[in-house]
Amino acid sequence: MGTEERKIFIAFGIVSAFIGLVILFFIVNLLNQQRRYRQLQKEKLNSEINAAEMERNLIATELHNDIGPYLSSVKMRLDVIVTTQKEELDACKEALDKCVQQVRGMAKAMAPLSIFEIPFQDALKKYIQEVNVHGTLKVELAEFDIVKLIPDHNNQIYRILQEIIHNTIKHAQASSLHIEISREGDKILLIRTSDNGVGYDLEKVRAANKLGMGLLGIQSRIEYLNGSLSTSDETELGTKYNIRIPILC
Repeated sequence: MGTEERKIFIAFGIVSAFIGLVILFFIVNLLNQQRRYRQLQKEKLNSEINAAEMERNLIATELHNDIGPYLSSVKMRLDVIVTTQKEELDACKEALDKCVQQVRGMAKAMAPLSIFEIPFQDALKKYIQEVNVHGTLKVELAEFDIVKLIPDHNNQIYRILQEIIHNTIKHAQASSLHIEISREGDKILLIRTSDNGVGYDLEKVRAANKLGMGLLGIQSRIEYLNGSLSTSDETELGTKYNIRIPILC
């Protein structure tokens, strides 16, 4: 190789190395931007979920501390009213009793579970009892493992299951829903649900950007917990969820 050829070869190598470094710089910069974007999206998601929980807690507190006592005071005033229309008065007091019960029920349903210091499984059992009493949907719960979680995860998982039950009643046209709670190894909480109603293809719904508020809420909470959600492709057999959540206790 002559001197000129060697110079050309070295120059070509330097230019190739420079171009390679420029390309590497842009790739690293792009990856960093994507990482920052994902981090910002996660922080935004976390902020939205925390804000929603704070709003629910505020509403629950107002229902319990303000509206409930106010309705009770109205009933006490009715008790001292003298009237010949006793049947109508009793009907009013009965209606107020129902309103007070509903307000208390709404306050308890909306408040974070940490307020009551109970595991999500216990709260879920009570919620299922209420659903089964109404007879619209028969819900069965199978617990293969008792899992203790930190308060925030405890509350979020309860909200996920509450939303799944609500969506099943509202959309699935199902008569039964089966829920299984177990561990997958030592560090994963596994939740499986299946109903006998009308199924759907989750990936197609996502691709079409047609996720409703219920599904968005479920998906957002699972992402907030760094978990994963998958469904069965056999939509004719109803809706089946497999949810995996890392256990923090």
